[in-house]
Amino acid sequence: MSSKLGRATLLALGLSATLLALSSHCIAGGSTGLYLGAGAGQLQGDHDFDDETGMAKIFAGYNFGWLPFLDVGAELSYLNGGELDGDVDGKSASLEIESLQAMGIAGFSFGPLGIYGKAGVADWDAERRGSGLDKDYSGTDPVYGIGARMQLFDVTGRLEVERIDADRIGNVDSLTGSVVYTF
Repeated sequence: MSSKLGRATLLALGLSATLLALSSHCIAGGSTGLYLGAGAGQLQGDHDFDDETGMAKIFAGYNFGWLPFLDVGAELSYLNGGELDGDVDGKSASLEIESLQAMGIAGFSFGPLGIYGKAGVADWDAERRGSGLDKDYSGTDPVYGIGARMQLFDVTGRLEVERIDADRIGNVDSLTGSVVYTF
């Protein structure tokens, strides 16, 4: 999965640069419509893998503009994390995680600024590697988070914290900075 993280990070950076170049006009509030985004950040493990590593994320969603100052939407995302180091039964091991997520989003717009919460499900896969400890895990668990956004033209910057509430491998927390382009 480590080479996947490198490719995902390059994809996120390339998509971010493209989205910034495509912005065309300034608007005052949250945009309605289809959006695409990419981000990078930090992943924090739990239990045997209480460690931090880098991660990359790409996502797409739709924001419904039904009410002024209220953002409601849906989002699909893919998260790819690096290696979390840990200790399992006295032996050194690593854990790599990737996840597909589907979430609902609701928040408030204050002109170009906004805050939001999100909740949904994460379908995740994890690979544990170590001397005599190799094991693959997978599951579907709740995911939730909070975030803030700032919009300039058609491009929005987001900073968010999310948690995959997975009992089998421990909670997985992420802090992500993202760039979003709304069509």
